[in-house]
Amino acid sequence: MELSAPVGRVKGIGEKKARLLARLNINTVEDLLHHLPRGYEPAGQCVRICELKEGGTYQVNAVVAAEPGFRRVRNGLNLTTISLSDETGRVEAVFFNQPYLKNIFKPGQAVCVSGSVRRAGRRFQFTNPSIEKGGAPQQGLLPIYPLTAGISQKAMRLIVRVALDAHIGHIPELFPAEFRARHGLAEINYALEHIHFPADEAALEQAKRRIIFEELLLFNIALASYETDVQSGAPVCAASDELRDSFLKRLSYRPTGAQQRVMGEIERDMCRTKPMNRLLQGDVGSGKTTPAFYAMYICVKNGYQCVMMAPTEVLARQHFENAMKVLADADINIELLTGSAPPAQRRMICENIAAGNAHIVFGTHAVLYDNVQFASLGLVITDEQHRFGVGQRAMLEIKGGAPHTLIMSATPIPRTLALILYGKTDISVLDELPPGRQPVKTFCVPESKRADMYDFFEKELRNGAQVFVVCPLVEESEAMDVRSAEQTYESLKKRFIHWSVELLHGRMKPQEKNDVMARFKAKKTHILVSTTVIEVGVDVPAATIMVIENAERFGLAQLHQLRGRVGRGEGVSYCFLMSPDQDNERLKLLAKTNDGFKIAEEDLRLRGPGQFLGSRQSGMADLYMAHLIKDMRLLRKTREIAKELQEHDPAYYSTLKEASIQRFEKKLKNTTIN
Repeated sequence: MELSAPVGRVKGIGEKKARLLARLNINTVEDLLHHLPRGYEPAGQCVRICELKEGGTYQVNAVVAAEPGFRRVRNGLNLTTISLSDETGRVEAVFFNQPYLKNIFKPGQAVCVSGSVRRAGRRFQFTNPSIEKGGAPQQGLLPIYPLTAGISQKAMRLIVRVALDAHIGHIPELFPAEFRARHGLAEINYALEHIHFPADEAALEQAKRRIIFEELLLFNIALASYETDVQSGAPVCAASDELRDSFLKRLSYRPTGAQQRVMGEIERDMCRTKPMNRLLQGDVGSGKTTPAFYAMYICVKNGYQCVMMAPTEVLARQHFENAMKVLADADINIELLTGSAPPAQRRMICENIAAGNAHIVFGTHAVLYDNVQFASLGLVITDEQHRFGVGQRAMLEIKGGAPHTLIMSATPIPRTLALILYGKTDISVLDELPPGRQPVKTFCVPESKRADMYDFFEKELRNGAQVFVVCPLVEESEAMDVRSAEQTYESLKKRFIHWSVELLHGRMKPQEKNDVMARFKAKKTHILVSTTVIEVGVDVPAATIMVIENAERFGLAQLHQLRGRVGRGEGVSYCFLMSPDQDNERLKLLAKTNDGFKIAEEDLRLRGPGQFLGSRQSGMADLYMAHLIKDMRLLRKTREIAKELQEHDPAYYSTLKEASIQRFEKKLKNTTIN
């Protein structure tokens, strides 16, 4: 049987079980073999029956002492009982709703039983244990797999074991023997055997290292396929003291030292024929748009177009409005292109872009469409990069041949990881907040203190404050005990009868969302109840209070982003993390620090770095076992190895590249927007 064969062809997997496995993205035999354990447990201490103790987990070699018993206890529940004995005594094994066992096991058969033991009268009893014919003791560690409803650990172990037995020794090896020896790697058949059923800890470590090494090497090669290595052909966009001064005069504030440093870095990049490829990192509120608008100003004044892509229409519109203010009377035509634009308006905007009459274009993923063609694209800016995958950004860059590229991130990434993930990208860090900005005071609040918190709101509202209240769901859910946005909205309207309360969520039409935000910005709305649609980029200086309901449901980076919606002015701002889990490690960290880089590192450690080849931002980056933080050293090493192979052994590098495409094929193709 080929590894690409449907998983249903594995012995013991019928049509029904194959459908259940599909829920775990297990569709082929290869998928099954790479469905790796999330942990392990001891196979059990092999003892005699007289050595059993209540509450322990044991393994016993015994014989079936009598015909298995069977009885119905009540509707829907039946018991199968198998009496077992050795030279030291007897023990019963009790199984719920497994009547078929009475036909499998016969008196006198040798068996091996393992599981937890409890006392039942004078004797001990195994409850729903693992039982196998033959009496051969299981050694080593037992895998614990991610499961879905309808498949037990026992069943998953069995079908993986069957698949392994059928293919071990025949799984193709990607690395030649000399390569494995040089890097201390186990052979792939050994690795897969011992990653699933390790003989001991040493075998498990060897297996882990081999699998992690392979997937990190292929991951680095996949990332490299997105890296641009264009040495020339970019439009030369020269800056000067006069040009910078003319831009600075348009600002209502003096840029920070960090902003001016980054503006200088952008100037040096854009005056060369080699395309700029720069990642602009900054914590929330650090002022990333100032250097970005300056880059646009340089580009347009040198006769080229530029485009900025944002993940939401609310954010794209905000950038558009801010640019209109900053660049007013600069002889620059600015357009906003979103998916909700009427067809006639959209057609006109696209015509302006194609003719070169639109100098700056702000948009959502709508700017990726084929019918959006630029006359002379010189600069591509992607805002809030954590909401887009690498492939999506690449699609936009292709539209300009060799444009300059600026990637903006309000989700700080530890520098070492950023260097690896973004390959040849230069990195600028805004590590200075604008003058007058104060850290947001953050508190973990239990439900018992809600009334006190609302009293505080009342006082602050009378002083001109505005309040954000963020909920994880739009409607009530029976599946999750969380405060929905609609429920919270109705509750707050009753509590704050003298204040204007509005609701904002992603299901609303774009114009409705824009109208709600406009009223909030104009201070006509005092309390805005929202879902995470306001996570990125919404600036309301008078909003000084942020409440996050069921904060334990959010990732650290997301909580930090949400908190960043307040504290945009010069007054003191507050963030209240509502949660029944007051001992939550993540929430305590957020309350202690406003340092986005510390928070990002902890979030990456806890949740994984996301699918950098696609768009999902949590999980394990399409990797089976590797962790981009814990395995940072090996990540760096495999990146160096990939570069060496590309340079000195291009034929073998090409083989590995093909394997990386197969491994990450779905993510390379399906780079859709969140």
